Amino acid sequence: MEMDEEIIYADEEELSSSYYESVTGFIQNNGWYFVAFIILLAYLVPKVWPHYLKWSERRAEAAYDAEVKKNPDLFKLKQEELKNARVKFQEEYEKKAKIALEKQKEKEEKLLEEKRALLNKGTDGQTINSSDKSKKFKPDYNPLMGSGSGSNYRPARRSPCSGGGCG
Repeated sequence: MEMDEEIIYADEEELSSSYYESVTGFIQNNGWYFVAFIILLAYLVPKVWPHYLKWSERRAEAAYDAEVKKNPDLFKLKQEELKNARVKFQEEYEKKAKIALEKQKEKEEKLLEEKRALLNKGTDGQTINSSDKSKKFKPDYNPLMGSGSGSNYRPARRSPCSGGGCG
């Protein structure tokens, strides 16, 4: 009996190693087919995927239309749900717009009060619009005069006659 058990274990080891060898042999013999298949798949998936999405969308719409045909109350229910959702979103939008308008009015009132306070104080020669944030330019900089760095390259005029011998 002990002989039979040893033979069974030996056969299991041979089976597992032969299975491993057969799989690796198959991959070695057909490896280029796998590589070609992967490249083909990588090329075709981006081309075919949009068509698949359109097809699945049409299929879902057709299924919905068939369901609505069988049960017209379902269509009315969906329309009511859609209407309620729109009303809800509109109300939320109006609330947010109202809050934003109030904040804008508060900001304007605050600015107006600051200007009035500046006028009432009678500051020392400062104007209302003067602030520390004003941009300070270089005194010798004039944007209309160009950069002034001597980089005034202009390409030569193009004419149909090279050398100026046309006329």
